[in-house]
Amino acid sequence: MDIHRLKALAFTTSLVALVFLLTQTRFTFSSVNLTWPPLTFGGKRRPDFSMYKSLSILSVQDFPLDPAASRRTVIIGDIHGMNSSLSSILDVLDYDPSSDVLIHVGDIIAKGPHEGSLAVLSYMASHNITGIRGNHDQKVIEWRGWLDWLHRFPDGRKWLTVLERRWDEAAAEGADPDVWASKQMKRHRSPWWRTIPKDWKIFAEHYKIARAMSDAEYRYLLALPLVLHIPHAHTFVVHAGLLSSDPRYKPRDPRQPLARVPTLFDSAKSKHGSDVPKLRRAQESALLSDIEQNTDPWVKLNMRGVLKNHDVTRGKDGRPWSDIWNRDMSRCDGFEHGLSFDDDHTTSKKRKALPCHPSTVVYGHAASRGLDIKRWTVGLDSGCVYGRKLSALVLGRHKHDNLQKHQKPTPTDIPFSDSLTGHVVSIECQLE
Repeated sequence: MDIHRLKALAFTTSLVALVFLLTQTRFTFSSVNLTWPPLTFGGKRRPDFSMYKSLSILSVQDFPLDPAASRRTVIIGDIHGMNSSLSSILDVLDYDPSSDVLIHVGDIIAKGPHEGSLAVLSYMASHNITGIRGNHDQKVIEWRGWLDWLHRFPDGRKWLTVLERRWDEAAAEGADPDVWASKQMKRHRSPWWRTIPKDWKIFAEHYKIARAMSDAEYRYLLALPLVLHIPHAHTFVVHAGLLSSDPRYKPRDPRQPLARVPTLFDSAKSKHGSDVPKLRRAQESALLSDIEQNTDPWVKLNMRGVLKNHDVTRGKDGRPWSDIWNRDMSRCDGFEHGLSFDDDHTTSKKRKALPCHPSTVVYGHAASRGLDIKRWTVGLDSGCVYGRKLSALVLGRHKHDNLQKHQKPTPTDIPFSDSLTGHVVSIECQLE
């Protein structure tokens, strides 16, 4: 090997050594002075704390409807931790857990008293009450997921322990959690702050419930779906709402589930009698899967209306989604006619008819609208947490004796589903 090649080799070796040394020095500096929290977990990015469960389907046993039978279905509106009011309405209804089925429309916790939220959650979880997630329940689920994840890391656990101790001292002096946390982020620049998703409010009510609830109660909340579908009742239960058609298209546009008769696979077709029950179930399923907005968890947890630009909104502006639902369901004219109303002599009503059968939505969330009963929608959030009323929809045999004993007004009878009658009962709520 000549002298020039030896010099080149020596230079290359020195350069590699220098790069290695610089790299090691930088790594050592970072590891000592910057304990950056892991943004990945188990080889993946930070977990999805939302843990959505999209749908549960209820059977006849899960959702009894027979008015002659002893079993009843009781669907109760937003509770928001108002435990005394929950106990009162169950007493007024003479609720029997051994025979009746209790269902809630979400938002069973938060906004109301903290201890009340924990008591309501304990009752629901220990009795495994059927229900759905509300937007407030969802926030508690997400905070608990974050807490469990953070506690897997010793440095993260240590950071949070110190932060909670500081907060307890500040809270005792009446500090606002939002303002206090904002100051702490600037004063104590820990990288663990970055693990808190944007717009989350640490130490507020959702965090406190998430911190206090048991593992069993967390599992109960995780098991709650966003939607209950009851095919035999042609009914959905959802916290905020659903759309019967995509507002970007006309109701009779073939992209709309209610504007087309579903196609059944041969194996699903009836050999005897009508295919209507299977067609209805297929069309109801399509409402959930084929309308883009209905596939978005945020919509099912937060929607109140639709704006003129066709966007969904959680605000009070816009057209209530329940108006759109009732408009479309009132046009359902069965599967036999299709969309063949083109002749000049066809009435305007027939020209607007849709090849569908109607379905019903029971929901909560919209306390500002109060008890909101329309033919194909039943809104049960009557503002209990604001000192107004707690409402329930009772399906099946009605018990009048206890209502009279409590000197409550006669329940409101409403048409429900195709040909049933429901009873709406409301009680006054006392702020706790």
